[in-house]
Amino acid sequence: MSDTPFDDLLAWLDSDRDKAAQKYETIRAGLIRTFVAKGFSGAEDMADEAITRVTRRLPEIRDGYVGEPARYFHGVARNIIREAYRPKEIATDTIPVSWMQVTNRSDLYECLLQCLKFLPPEKRDIALDYHVYEGHDKVEQHKAMAEELGISENALRGRAHRIRNELEKCVMQCVGTLRKETKPVPGSIVDGGAFPRSVSDGPGTRT
Repeated sequence: MSDTPFDDLLAWLDSDRDKAAQKYETIRAGLIRTFVAKGFSGAEDMADEAITRVTRRLPEIRDGYVGEPARYFHGVARNIIREAYRPKEIATDTIPVSWMQVTNRSDLYECLLQCLKFLPPEKRDIALDYHVYEGHDKVEQHKAMAEELGISENALRGRAHRIRNELEKCVMQCVGTLRKETKPVPGSIVDGGAFPRSVSDGPGTRT
């Protein structure tokens, strides 16, 4: 039997102490990146809180848990993020800057925030998480999201694409109302300015 709860946690991560320590540092760094990407200033404290919660629950879950422990840590982190969002709804610093590559952001940005607020939490999580990273980190993020949701990466891509289309429609209706017109604005979401599009995101259907 291990001496401390932390020893138990390391033993759960890997039977080899050195490998377990490496996995622990990797998981903690990943949690910190997740919280930073969401715009939280206390990312390290939030990562430690997630680890503390997992450590406390370990006696209940370790015998029956199947899969990579890292997935469980990130599931707990997601709960912490939701708890933080509840009183704040959607704060302006939770939207990745890359979403808004336009010159005049005011109407588009405000409408995007409003439309995100009306999405169900699970859809909002996908919308925010899917566009956080670029390059290799983006690929790894999508893989982790798919594993956490229990779906394939292709299914995740399709789900994210549908949510994006839903947001595009909502935002353009909002902008049209604000500007008393429905004509798309150059560089706007319909023009591809707000949502980064790549081959890995799947085909885009525009109307």
